Amino acid sequence: MKKILSLVTIICLLLIGCSKQEPTIKTENWEVSGTLVREVVVTDDGQKGDFVFRIGNNGKLGFAEYGPFIEGEKQKYMWHFWGEQKVLTQSFKVIAVSKETGENLTVFETPNNNPDLTPHMGADHHIPSLMMLPSPGLWKLKAYFGENLFGSVVINVEEK
Repeated sequence: MKKILSLVTIICLLLIGCSKQEPTIKTENWEVSGTLVREVVVTDDGQKGDFVFRIGNNGKLGFAEYGPFIEGEKQKYMWHFWGEQKVLTQSFKVIAVSKETGENLTVFETPNNNPDLTPHMGADHHIPSLMMLPSPGLWKLKAYFGENLFGSVVINVEEK
């Protein structure tokens, strides 16, 4: 009886040991988000410049850049969203996460819900913002409506 019990125990241990799999570790995507670039007239005398629209990871958000992100400098960015009114009219905030340091900081926030959508350039809603990031490198901008993550954009912040 002891031999049979020992044999069953050994077989169980072998089966358990062989069935263990390494846990899957999900890695975040830190590839700079894609852009749409269009040349436009930017001055009254006909000088041209690039209109850059950075595309979010879910196809439901993006923002127009009025210049690149440069460490320590505030710049205007126009967020555009596609989605349902009940989501897009909640309070909005952007939390930036640094790839290099893991630092999290709120870079933009609207104080209240807005019951009205403001369509713009084909988007269901838009929100103008001023944002500044304190250091160069890759940053993930996480856009939230209410407490729910709506999507994110990865950008590269240039040195001053």
